[in-house]
Amino acid sequence: DEYREYIEKDAALARRFQSVFVSEPSIHDTISILRGLKEKYELHHGIRIADSSIIAAATLSNRYISDRFLPDKAIDLIDEAASRARIEIDSKPEIIDEVERKIIQLKIESEVLKKEYN
Repeated sequence: DEYREYIEKDAALARRFQSVFVSEPSIHDTISILRGLKEKYELHHGIRIADSSIIAAATLSNRYISDRFLPDKAIDLIDEAASRARIEIDSKPEIIDEVERKIIQLKIESEVLKKEYN
């Protein structure tokens, strides 16, 4: 989009660029690319990424995401899954959070009742 907006309008500038058409990599090539990026995403998100996750991301993104191309859609899938996993690790289980909120609510009610009767 930016190319069309800025460069195509300027013929002199457009002549300085040459179009390079790159075909979409295969699922096997995408898996190799993801394996190369694996360590960086593990460090960034602070989790381990299994090789089966990489294979599943490449295969399933190719099957179910049709509006983008490999390896971009597989990389985004790995990134989103890793960030979601990190959030799940860092957050409390829902039941514990509910119990803690109930305890706080009961303490507040207890203090209010103490003040009313004193």
